[in-house]
Amino acid sequence: MGLSVFLATAVADTVEGRRPGGRHAMLIYVSADSFEEAQAKAAGVALGTGWMLVRLEKGMEVADPGATEDPVLRAAAADALAEGSAMVVYGDELPPEA
Repeated sequence: MGLSVFLATAVADTVEGRRPGGRHAMLIYVSADSFEEAQAKAAGVALGTGWMLVRLEKGMEVADPGATEDPVLRAAAADALAEGSAMVVYGDELPPEA
C-alpha cells in the first residue's frame, strides 16, 4: 500500500462548522495500491464527508510520510495509512475568482 496526497477544492454542503456554499482548499490523503486507485478514491473521500463539487487540482505519491515537519500533515498521513484516508481542510474560504 502506498500513500498519495491530492490538493483539491470543494464546496461545503453539510459540513459542520463551515458555511454552506463556501469553497475551501484541502489536502486529501489516500492509502491505495496505486496512484491511479488513490486518485479514483480521493474525490469520494470528500464527498462522503459533506463536501460537493470536489475538484482535484494535483496529486502525488508520498515517499516518506514521516518526513514532513508539519505535525498536522504528519498526523493526516499517519491516519490515512491506518484508516485508508484523511483530509486537512484549510479554514479560510477561497475567494470566488480563485
